[in-house]
Amino acid sequence: MSRVLTAADLAGIHQALAQFAHTFDNDDIDALGEAFSTDVTVENTIGAGYSVPGLAAAAAFTRGRRPDTPDHQTHDSVVLTGDDGKVRVRSRYIATLVDGTVHAGDYFDEVELTDDGWRITYRISVPRNPALPAVKLSEAFLEPWRPTLGRLAVPAEE
Repeated sequence: MSRVLTAADLAGIHQALAQFAHTFDNDDIDALGEAFSTDVTVENTIGAGYSVPGLAAAAAFTRGRRPDTPDHQTHDSVVLTGDDGKVRVRSRYIATLVDGTVHAGDYFDEVELTDDGWRITYRISVPRNPALPAVKLSEAFLEPWRPTLGRLAVPAEE
């Protein structure tokens, strides 16, 4: 059965999504927990792909990133609820590189309500443009993130 979300839930989810760019791009490592859960897994499909398991590893990854890492903007986020009870979000991102060029892609997130509010528990980043060598995700993997009418989170009346 799909989970019912309130307007406050949707606002909290969007807040967590926005916090990623603000904390990561500004090297605010202490605030990464405002976007991610402690048990988050962050993955990227570029090249052979990679996985960063846990908030501590995400913090270490952020500390070690190069100074020319792109600036991220998250937009066009669609919150989806599934029969499995999970809340997923599919977003587009724009990444501006230091030379002014732009990359774009998709974030596929799973989010959960924690004691501290909504947090991203799983994220995989998939580049779109420019086309880069990347791991291709299976249709079965992508299916729960398809924004169909039955999955779109409509706020419950409060």
